[in-house]
Amino acid sequence: MDMRNILHKLSEKENLSAEEVYSALVEIVDGSATDAQIGAFIMGTKMKGETVEEIEGAGRFFRERATKVEVSNPEDLVDTCGTGGDKSGTFNVSTVTAFVLAGAGVRVAKHGNRSVSSRCGSADFLEQAGAKIDLPADKVARMIEEIGIGFMFAPLFHPAMKRVIGPRREVGVRSIFNLIGPLSNPAGAKRQILGVFSEDLVDKLAHVLKRLGIIKAFVVHGKDGIDEVSVSDATVVGEVSRGEVKLYEFVPEELGIERKELAQVCISSPEESFRLGFSVLEGEEGPHRDIVLLNATFGILASGRTEDRREALEIAKESIDSGKAKRKLEEFVELSNRL
Repeated sequence: MDMRNILHKLSEKENLSAEEVYSALVEIVDGSATDAQIGAFIMGTKMKGETVEEIEGAGRFFRERATKVEVSNPEDLVDTCGTGGDKSGTFNVSTVTAFVLAGAGVRVAKHGNRSVSSRCGSADFLEQAGAKIDLPADKVARMIEEIGIGFMFAPLFHPAMKRVIGPRREVGVRSIFNLIGPLSNPAGAKRQILGVFSEDLVDKLAHVLKRLGIIKAFVVHGKDGIDEVSVSDATVVGEVSRGEVKLYEFVPEELGIERKELAQVCISSPEESFRLGFSVLEGEEGPHRDIVLLNATFGILASGRTEDRREALEIAKESIDSGKAKRKLEEFVELSNRL
């Protein structure tokens, strides 16, 4: 089916098959689709609402086109990459969480980008720490094998995404392309905590991850609007485990953590994001520590280390309080600059 037929279906609010989405992306990425058609595809899928099958088709396409990071035992790898786009202004919780997991002995293949809609993306955070973020696949693989954590800077690993950068920027809406990154980890991570910017996406992306063969994952959206496990409100969770999807709500009080105002974990710049995140790794108490602990708890659960939330929380606390999480960041910065 050519691009005009696909756009006609979208204009009639007809759902596409995974194969039709895949076909459209071939035309888009390989250059036969015009910018106008790409913009129409973005708006058409957005206005109709993306289905599980459509997102799966897009995820499979970009997985195939990604530059691969070859590491041992990808079934053990955890990613903390989210969709971004929640516009809440929180500090970079997912990246701090990644180092807490690494400090606990969980192997992490962190996928991420610079800030697009937030004030600090994972790449911005790591640059503030002094790390080199643009390592090629073989060096990222070495970092994962040697210190248990590596970072894949999305623009380097998804050359297929270059074709849509201009139209996406000009259209300026969140779309199916915002969902691709978390679904296409270049190292093939099979475990994940995935924050999403809309509650409507929790069930959809959980089912997409199930179809894509994820072993264990938690898709999360705070009811205060954030793409994290929230410290200020209930969190809607889509759990993928043993080929099944469960939907439920989680509240911080279940782990003995009192709710805090969301404003207490919000920042205004990448520098402030790094300071707040680093203070967590240094053991400072407060709402910023609490939100990291909540997210790290679900990351530990995703790793398969334990199925008990309270035990997972204690593992996360030990990673921080022992200094192991901070040392992982220091090792990461040192090795990334040495390679």
